[in-house]
Amino acid sequence: MAANPLPHPDQPATLAQRLVDEWYGVPTKDIPQAVLARAALCVKDTVGVAIAARAVGTGLAGTTVALAAGGPELATVWGSGRAASPEDATLANGMLAHALDFDDTHAAAIMHSSSVIVAPALALGEAGNLAGREILAALVVGYQFAARLGRLAPGPFQDNGFQATSVLGAFAATAVSARLLGLDRDQALNALGIAGSMASGLMAYLSDGSDVKQMHPGWSGMSGIRAARLAQAGFSGPSAVFEYRLGVFKSFARTDITKSWRDSGGAPWEVELMAPKPYPACLCLHAPVQAILALREAGKISAERADDIANIHCDVPDWYVALVFEPAGPKAAPRTPYEARFSAAWTMARALLDGNLDVWSFGPEKIADPLALELARRTTYKAEALPEFPAAFPARVTVTMKSGEKHVQYIAHNLGTPGNPMSAEDIGAKFLACAAPAVGQARAHEVSQSIDALPEDDSAARLFRVLRKLEVATRR
Repeated sequence: MAANPLPHPDQPATLAQRLVDEWYGVPTKDIPQAVLARAALCVKDTVGVAIAARAVGTGLAGTTVALAAGGPELATVWGSGRAASPEDATLANGMLAHALDFDDTHAAAIMHSSSVIVAPALALGEAGNLAGREILAALVVGYQFAARLGRLAPGPFQDNGFQATSVLGAFAATAVSARLLGLDRDQALNALGIAGSMASGLMAYLSDGSDVKQMHPGWSGMSGIRAARLAQAGFSGPSAVFEYRLGVFKSFARTDITKSWRDSGGAPWEVELMAPKPYPACLCLHAPVQAILALREAGKISAERADDIANIHCDVPDWYVALVFEPAGPKAAPRTPYEARFSAAWTMARALLDGNLDVWSFGPEKIADPLALELARRTTYKAEALPEFPAAFPARVTVTMKSGEKHVQYIAHNLGTPGNPMSAEDIGAKFLACAAPAVGQARAHEVSQSIDALPEDDSAARLFRVLRKLEVATRR
């Protein structure tokens, strides 16, 4: 095995070394049962939204590619009733998990960690016939890597045109994969260095609402497995992959972390801060949508009185603007489901008219609805420094009626974030809402219960048997 390049003896350990030494080898027995259970909830949420994506008929290209690859059938391609290699299954399942933008988020790190790491964890767990607790422990480690890296630069990756989920997610997936494949410390360090040359994920999809963002988590998850396998074969990578002047943070985020990373921290167990989404759309528009639904529920506004609305105004952090408010004209008239998922104006209109925002809110007839388009054109915004951001994604919405009456709703902590969490029961209900229409109530409950058992099981074989039986028909 090629030795991992170490820093000069007078220099401090690299960030990769610190992460590996602190978290990579943490014994499963030292991870609290409640933390493992929380990781299982993230698995449930991820599998649920992936099943819903397959039912809706989006994110399927990875599945097509995986099933045509002809590799060893070791890992289930969710919803297909078939299997592929762990790498191909990870690409397919990670794409499905992110396809609806319904996957959970670590708000402080601005990362969709679960859609990156759950797919490789389950793929390698199934291929290796591993225990549920060991799979969950590897996931807990992956969440530590993802959040500790994301906290160092929440925003600059996106500001420079890259999705932090896919760039930094590759390292979290590598940590998960390395642990499940049994790599030692030096091999794990090499794997992280190798992953730096696999990290990617442009945000150019915002220009036309094309599909490619769906690929980001699947590609990063697959890259994590590849990086780990290469390191296991003796390949080396740079230990200073994060903080070097030509490393990940300088190259992708234009950020110098040579000093800040030594003080980086967060929750003892970052998985506990994962925030499941109540709406299948960009997190920046959750608080505006939630505000509209709150005003609707209070009887202040209604679909029947939509014509009485003169203006819908949002005060939001500046970071939202380029993602969900500008350019204003195209955002008010989305052409594709992905453009609609990144339009605050349109999603607020849809929520006002329907009283919800769910996986079926983005069909062609909904996007072309003239009343929704007219309401979207009446939406304005102003950038404001709201104190809860980025630990939460807040917004203030003011609806002005033609009579001059104003209705104001401030959402400080959007639903799902630590300040306004969804309970285990809420996450279970979301799973059933996603899965039951696709596979039936009985089969959906069977999947849910087999995931709940992962912290206790010596093997995850029950879950994999159930997943292999799932065949989800696509309803377009």
